[in-house]
Amino acid sequence: MSLAENLDKDVKNALKEGDKKKLSISRYLFSELKNFLIKENLDRDLKNISDDNFINILKTQIKQKKESLEFAIKAENQIKIEEINYDIEYLSSYLPNILNEEQTEAVINTLIAENNFSANDFGKIMALIKTNYSNSIEMSLASKIIKNYFKE
Repeated sequence: MSLAENLDKDVKNALKEGDKKKLSISRYLFSELKNFLIKENLDRDLKNISDDNFINILKTQIKQKKESLEFAIKAENQIKIEEINYDIEYLSSYLPNILNEEQTEAVINTLIAENNFSANDFGKIMALIKTNYSNSIEMSLASKIIKNYFKE
């Protein structure tokens, strides 16, 4: 079953169970996926969204939620903080396992050593990571690790 089909099932289950929080965030994601289909001029059926596109949309939504969380924290709005944290947790549940910082660093160190990359090869390293690890490594973290690697 595709990720989009799982989401459709989540929306229906949340409706049946009366889970307003889950219904709200799942419908939000559902509408973002529909917007993608409209933008891409595809049939409005969620089955037309590949898992890769679904994950890219998820990552964008999570990034936006994290930015909103920063503002809620600055405003010290505890209710909003809890809502956004729930949304981030729900959205993240659809993502494949993301490597932590240590695992990401190990992958990057291996790639650099195997390919004899230098500081001038930053773009090549990022391209290799994006090609092979786009759904398991957070790109901003990878960028930070690569920059630190060549500072030393």
